[in-house]
Amino acid sequence: MWSAALMGTACASHETPSFKTLSPTQCAPPIQAGYHATLAADWNTYKPYVRACPVGVSDGASAKLWLLTVFAQPYLDDHPGQTNWPDFPRPLLVTADGHCVARLPELFPFDEPRTLRLQYGPVVGDMPGEIRVHVSNPAAGGDYELPVLRWNPTQHAYIAQNNTDEYTKEDMTCRN
Repeated sequence: MWSAALMGTACASHETPSFKTLSPTQCAPPIQAGYHATLAADWNTYKPYVRACPVGVSDGASAKLWLLTVFAQPYLDDHPGQTNWPDFPRPLLVTADGHCVARLPELFPFDEPRTLRLQYGPVVGDMPGEIRVHVSNPAAGGDYELPVLRWNPTQHAYIAQNNTDEYTKEDMTCRN
């Protein structure tokens, strides 16, 4: 199971005004999280470990956006003989109909040895206007940020605003 330290890192409250932090505790199996679209075939191997995390939900409103991700630690706990890091599908930001609007190049909340903290806000229409992801990395390279994602209603997608030393804008784009 997840260590308290890992959960504390993933859930740390570093919210800025109008931005909220997505907690792994908000994530659940897709149906339980209100996400009913079909998963792509490459997710089937990991289906028991797939979580849908509602993003940008206002009190009492239904989610319009979910982060689909594989919770790696429970998978690894259930597969103790696994010697190599599995080829997990990359997390997707998706709408209720399953349309991918952005992709993350690392698993949320944990992509060994890194832990991700996702913040979103302010809401523009039904969607968070911006998504920021901080990566806590205990390796020599240290912590870093993923490219910032901004909602573009005309393209009905999140567009990466910058390249970073670790990733390009393309790494954040859906493979539709």
